[in-house]
Amino acid sequence: MRTPSGWRVRAAAAAAAAGLLLAGCGFAVVPPKAHPKPSTTANAEAARLADAPPLLVQCAIDRAGLRPGKYGWLDGTSVRIGAGDASGFETWWRGHFTPGPYPQTFDIDGHHTHYLAFGATWVNRDGAWVPTHAARGDPQAERTSLYAYAVWTAAHDRLPAAVCGPGADIKRLQARVFGASATDPW
Repeated sequence: MRTPSGWRVRAAAAAAAAGLLLAGCGFAVVPPKAHPKPSTTANAEAARLADAPPLLVQCAIDRAGLRPGKYGWLDGTSVRIGAGDASGFETWWRGHFTPGPYPQTFDIDGHHTHYLAFGATWVNRDGAWVPTHAARGDPQAERTSLYAYAVWTAAHDRLPAAVCGPGADIKRLQARVFGASATDPW
């Protein structure tokens, strides 16, 4: 059970992360694996915020057909993040955390689309599936982006069903992406 003060710390961390999201600021995608297990709720949320992007990208690869290309952090269709891969992943992430559109296509919520939007409302425009809100800076579009789901994941201590499916096991995915011996902030 969480204490009321724990909820306040959690709410403050979530509010700070949301503020960064609304301000359009990025965050460092650096796996905190070299550090000991976080000792406070705020530190754990910061570690989860750093871990969430590669976990969500792995979910998008597994469930939405995301195919990022050839990168040092990608082994076939498996995201593998270590200290040497973090900056390469961060560069890719900064180019793909918004809804899109992107040149490649994905299958999201049963729609073949050029947008990485999860939990969006979809419409067919001229034979192409697009989310009803997709413009960069549109708050509705931002809520369906991978970035928003990274913030949500860190604050809620679990993976979002919209991206990863209803039965996603965060600890198993954590070990898959960062290695079985990685420090686990979840």
